[in-house]
Amino acid sequence: DPFNQYYSHGPRFRLSAEQIRDQALSVSGLISDKMYGPSVMPFQPEGVWMTVYNGGKWTTSKNGEQYRRALYTYWKRTSTYPSMEAFDTPSREVCKVRRIRTNTPLQALVTLNDPVYMECAKELGKIVKKQSGNLDAKLEYAFEKAICRKPKESEKQSLKNLFTEVQRDFGKSEEEAWTLVANVIMNLDEFLIKR
Repeated sequence: DPFNQYYSHGPRFRLSAEQIRDQALSVSGLISDKMYGPSVMPFQPEGVWMTVYNGGKWTTSKNGEQYRRALYTYWKRTSTYPSMEAFDTPSREVCKVRRIRTNTPLQALVTLNDPVYMECAKELGKIVKKQSGNLDAKLEYAFEKAICRKPKESEKQSLKNLFTEVQRDFGKSEEEAWTLVANVIMNLDEFLIKR
């Protein structure tokens, strides 16, 4: 439906910065359901956030607070949260009626390497490893948990090959292999795109 003529279809577009982070936290089971209260400071690389005039510091929140929804992330207009900035979140200096949606390599690097997304992949990997069943059953579980559908046979085979190659060629443990598989699943277009 390229011209959006049918009510049953609509244009595909990438989720917002906040939705991507919240979705990763949710699928991995890390998301905190705590509501209200002060802003929190999730992990951020050292030296990104500096306050010249008052000496304020970015102190990563503890005790599960760092896993609260993106809505509660501490915001400073002159130094926005880096992973959200990569996904075009506005600086909040002025009102935005519509967000710009870009598709850049930097976004893929964020979801592949940012410590928040790596931690989510690790937790999802732990969940999958604990599931009963053979490798195929665990792959189906991981895929369905993240993408909300069963994988096609070709997708399952690709993930199976990845899992076995990582263990064989790099000598990784089962948990590390599941972390890598979870990371790949959480970087699929279907995970990051609203349809």
